[in-house]
Amino acid sequence: MAPIGPPKTIVLGSVNGQFSAAFKKLGTLHAKNNFACCIATGNLFGTDENDAAINELDQLLSGQIDVPVTTYFTVGTRPFPARIVERLEKAAESDDGEGNEICPNLHYLGKRSITKTAEGLRIVALGGLLVENSGEASADGVVRAGPSTDACLPFHSVADEASLRGANGCDILLTVIWPRGVQRGSAQPVFPEGLNHLDPAHAIPSSDGVADLVAALRPRYHLTASPDVGDTDKTSFFYEREAFFHPERPDTSHSLTIDVTRFLSLASWGNAAKAKSLYAFVLSKEVAALVPAGCTPSPFLGRGSNKKRRAPLEAEPYSRFSQDHHGGGRSRGKRSRRDRDPPPGPDRCFFCLSNPNLPTHMLASIGDDAYLATAKGPLPLSTTFAEQGLTAPNTTDGFPGHMIIVPLSHAATITPGAMHSDAAGAASGQVVANKTYREMTRFRETLQAMLASRSSQKLGAVTWEISRQRNVHVHWQLVPVPASLVVGGLVEAAFRVEAANLKLPGLVEDKSGSQVDEKGEFQPIDGDYFRVWIWGEESGEGGGRIVGKTLVMHLDEGSYFDLQYGRRVVAKLLGLEATRTVWQECSQTEAEEEADVAAFRAAYAPWDFTLEE
Repeated sequence: MAPIGPPKTIVLGSVNGQFSAAFKKLGTLHAKNNFACCIATGNLFGTDENDAAINELDQLLSGQIDVPVTTYFTVGTRPFPARIVERLEKAAESDDGEGNEICPNLHYLGKRSITKTAEGLRIVALGGLLVENSGEASADGVVRAGPSTDACLPFHSVADEASLRGANGCDILLTVIWPRGVQRGSAQPVFPEGLNHLDPAHAIPSSDGVADLVAALRPRYHLTASPDVGDTDKTSFFYEREAFFHPERPDTSHSLTIDVTRFLSLASWGNAAKAKSLYAFVLSKEVAALVPAGCTPSPFLGRGSNKKRRAPLEAEPYSRFSQDHHGGGRSRGKRSRRDRDPPPGPDRCFFCLSNPNLPTHMLASIGDDAYLATAKGPLPLSTTFAEQGLTAPNTTDGFPGHMIIVPLSHAATITPGAMHSDAAGAASGQVVANKTYREMTRFRETLQAMLASRSSQKLGAVTWEISRQRNVHVHWQLVPVPASLVVGGLVEAAFRVEAANLKLPGLVEDKSGSQVDEKGEFQPIDGDYFRVWIWGEESGEGGGRIVGKTLVMHLDEGSYFDLQYGRRVVAKLLGLEATRTVWQECSQTEAEEEADVAAFRAAYAPWDFTLEE
């Protein structure tokens, strides 16, 4: 009978040839739970040197041991028994379509494969240990995925790890080795008491390539088997990391869904420590819209770039740290009123100066209440505006001019309620918000002045802000644009047209131009919103007419909003939408980032008010 509702999956640790006991237990559980499939991790088979394992394999292949539910496996850390290799090779040569079936209900996924089950689950498998020189696996250095002698050996190459990154996501990732650094940011100890002196980096096979694979595929479950560890008597262990969520995709779709991964490493079947070797879960067809309780940011943030592994100072925010933590789904456009998980503290925030992983080489100027930095993955190139004068003084060293203006206070919005008093001693939230808004505005206006002066009024600026209660750390982004586009009304029109194309709320002009009232008090905009400042100056002797507009898009709380909206509009205006819309595709080396910030500082120095004292 086919499972009713979301498919239930059960995971099995290394069986090591103990088929009779393992599959008997699996059958008992299957009768009660009606599993869609089983994923066998680690080493399914024993060795040809073990008489008990040979006898168990005889019974399995002869049909005396029943496999009660469709079970998938890959090659583990040791070669398959000779009879399994022979059976796979013969089956592969047949035309019956069952080339990877060992016996009824037992299917070999291949060493490197992408499989879609009858229930619609997408499984990506990568078997074997990593060998830097994969000549052990095949004569030409390539580990193949098909059922051949090479495919049954317990090795894979760096190229195998990299090739699977193009799999376009999966529900389940099955590997033999761990992703390096998976325990980073976790409060869960990897080893049980008595073994906590061991270093996971040395005791557990892992690789950067598998970490890159997790970052690229964002699997809902990453399954593997724990090796037996210990100084003398080897001990099996079970490890379940807290769920972790990935940053919002650069190609954000019309969705509020969140990519969450759960990493499980199962103990060997029948282990003496009685560590968990069976684990069941339900894979709902509904992807997560809420961050689960206890969820952490991905330990693999920043992987896949050509820079050192540091938390990025990004041009787009990670905005899903603060979500409703209850496990139920929700309809788009609606938001639960239940309690929410607290956002990460300043030590883990990607914009806080107290984060030890902040790429400080990108900081350009630090004031009393805000700072200025160059953007990671800038929209313009360093050469885009060089002809208009956006270069360091007396040089031809251009810089993109894409900047972020960030409050020092760790706050989701610039509001008295968010700007807590602990950010400024005894000062009230109102005072902190007032000072922060004023200094951020001062950074924006001095940047506008610099752009106009350096370019002889050929350049204006577009600055945008996404203010939502679900943000982690609010900030503004500023990008230069030709002043003619501002004066001619094309920038405003582009924002309005793109909003209509994306079915976003309309933009309303804020004619006040400031959030500071007649008494000098800061007055925040109510609710969630997107705001854009459009600024330019008509060229002419002694300067011309200044054209400036502030447009606000009010957002329903919890509703869909495309975080790439502002960047996408400006990319189209600059004719760079084909190559520069996604910031991750515009990455630079650290040396290039340092050169850009140095050129910017030199150009901005006459306007940098933080240097006045």
